[in-house]
Amino acid sequence: MSSKTFQGVNQDCWNCVQQSSIKQHGTVYDPPPPATQGVSTTSTPVGDVKLSFNYQSAQQSVSYAILSKPFIVTESEIWNGIESSIKSCLTG
Repeated sequence: MSSKTFQGVNQDCWNCVQQSSIKQHGTVYDPPPPATQGVSTTSTPVGDVKLSFNYQSAQQSVSYAILSKPFIVTESEIWNGIESSIKSCLTG
């Protein structure tokens, strides 16, 4: 499975990304926010998407790695969704 790092993610944006994913997608974080490292699990109708995450406030970056996903969900769908969430949180 692949991994990806997103740059330009300040603390407010990271908080927004976590909260919006909980509200919009029912994502569960282990440990819960405001954790900077752990695993997020988002349930979909076809199965769970599990990602590890590592937020670095000093570098203003967050790295994700796909731990597991349903076959039908593409990696690009996951990365595009995260990128969209980050952009939305940065623009308010």
